[in-house]
Amino acid sequence: MLLVMRWLDAGAPDEGVVALQVAAAAGELGLGADREGLLAVMAALGELEDRRAIEVSWPGGAGAGEAHVTLSEGLRRDARRLFGRA
Repeated sequence: MLLVMRWLDAGAPDEGVVALQVAAAAGELGLGADREGLLAVMAALGELEDRRAIEVSWPGGAGAGEAHVTLSEGLRRDARRLFGRA
């Protein structure tokens, strides 16, 4: 849901890309910005990617602090419908 809200806050761009600071996301989700919190966010990204709900790239290299996440077309469509942005 954090990713969808960030995407909506960015104006719901058609390409569906969201920049995600992993440590900040861990903090926002109450996981802590320590190693355990970072790994929890990265594991969740991996799980969503396995489900093909998102695609993740790491512009700064694997394990960099910022991920670029692309929401799937289905996820974007559902979010637009749910939040009235059709």
